[in-house]
Amino acid sequence: MNYGILTLLPPAAMLIFAVKTKKSFEALVFGSLVGYVIMYGYKFIGPWCEMLLEECCNSDNQYILLMCGLFGSLVALLKEAKGTRGFTRFVEKICTSERGILLTSFVMGVVIFVDDYLNIITIGTCMREMCDKKKAPREALAYIIDSTGAPVCALLPFSTWAVFYAGVFYSEQEIINLGFGSGLDTYIHTIPFMFYPIAALLIVFLFAAGIIPKIGPMKKVYDNCQNISVKEIQDENKVDQEGHIIDFLLPMAGLIIVTLVTGDMLIAVVSALFVTLVCYLPRKKMTFTKYGELFIEGFADMLPVNAILLSSFLTRGACGKMGLSEYVIDLVKPVLNGNILPVVIFILIALLTFVTSSFWGIEAIAVPIVVPLAIALDSNLLLVLGAVVSGGVFGSHACFYSDATVLSSVTCEIDNLSHAVTQIPYAVLSASIAIVMYALAGFVL
Repeated sequence: MNYGILTLLPPAAMLIFAVKTKKSFEALVFGSLVGYVIMYGYKFIGPWCEMLLEECCNSDNQYILLMCGLFGSLVALLKEAKGTRGFTRFVEKICTSERGILLTSFVMGVVIFVDDYLNIITIGTCMREMCDKKKAPREALAYIIDSTGAPVCALLPFSTWAVFYAGVFYSEQEIINLGFGSGLDTYIHTIPFMFYPIAALLIVFLFAAGIIPKIGPMKKVYDNCQNISVKEIQDENKVDQEGHIIDFLLPMAGLIIVTLVTGDMLIAVVSALFVTLVCYLPRKKMTFTKYGELFIEGFADMLPVNAILLSSFLTRGACGKMGLSEYVIDLVKPVLNGNILPVVIFILIALLTFVTSSFWGIEAIAVPIVVPLAIALDSNLLLVLGAVVSGGVFGSHACFYSDATVLSSVTCEIDNLSHAVTQIPYAVLSASIAIVMYALAGFVL
C-alpha cells in the first residue's frame, strides 16, 4: 500500500517529540506507534507487538544488543581492577594539556580503523578519565571518537564498512561494467569522492587542535567543565592510585587482536572478558563471586542503551514497512538531472539515514535505484557512489539514536542527547562542505 506523504509523519513525530522532551527512548517508541496507527488504525497494537517480537528475534539486532551488554560487563570489570587508572597515569606523562588529550584521541581514532565499534570502545574507555583530569568535557571526547569511527572506516579499504559496500557494489551489473574488477576495487575508486568523511575528519582535527572554536551546546559544556575545580577532580580520582596499566592493556589487546583475526566484535568482547578472568582472579584483584556480580551489574548498566537501540529498530521497521525510502526517492526522481544528481543523492541519503538510523539498510535499498538512474542521466557513477557512502556516514555519525552515537555516549558515560546535540553543529558544518563539493563536482566531473 502506498501511504504517500503520510510516510513522513512517523519520523517527523519522533523528531518533534525528542526535541520537546529531550528523551530518546520515548520519542522512538512514539514514532513507531504513529507509523502503526497510520497503517492499522485502532487495531495497531497487535501488529506493533508482532514487529517488536520480529525485531527482538532478528539475529543482527540480537548481535548488537548482546555485544553492548557484554561491553558493559567488560567496562565494569576494568573499573574494579583499576586498569583504567593505570592507563591514565601512563597517558598523563605524554599528554599534559587538554589539547594533547584530544589530539591523541584523534590519532588513536585514525589508527584503530578496522571497525567503528572497536574504535569507539577502545578510545572512549582509554581516554575519558584523562579528559576529566585535563578539564576537557567528555562530550568533546565523544564527538572525536564518533567522528573518527565511521568516517575513518569508510575512507580506508581495510574495514568492515569497505567489505559491506564492496558486496553491495559488486551486486550491480552496471558497476561491474565499469571495469574496475572486484567490488572492493570499485570501492577504492570511490574514496576520493567521499567528501563527507573527508570533511568530518578535517573538522574534528581542527576542533581537537583548538583551531575551530567551540560553538553552540559544545561551548556550554566547556564553560560548565571549566567551573569544576581541579581539587574536585583530584578528590574524585585520589583513590585507586594502585591501578596497573597491565590490567587495562591485556584485555584491550585481546579485544583488538581478536577483532583483527576474526573480524567479529562479539567474539572479541567475549575473548576480552576471558582475558580479564585469567588476569584478575589468580592475582586476587577480585574473587570469583565478585567477578560474577560485576559481570551482571555491568550488563544491567547497558539496559538503558539497549532500550534506545531496540526502540530505534522499531522506528526503522515502521518506516521500512511504510516505504519511506522508496517514497522519498520516487518524489525527487522527476526533478533530477545528471549534474545535480550527486548532491541530491547525498542530501537524500543523509536525511533518510539520519531519520531511520538504518544507514547500511538504506544503502542496500538505494544503490540498485541510484546506479541505473546515474547511468540514464549520464552522471559520474563513481561520484554518485561516493555520495551514497557519504550520506550513510553522516547518518551513522549524526543520528542521535544510531548505534555508533549511543555507543559513543555510553562509552564516555554521558547522556546520549547531550552527545548528539553537542556534535551536531560540527556534523552539519561537515555536511555543508560536502554539499558544496558535490554541487561543484556534479558540473565539473
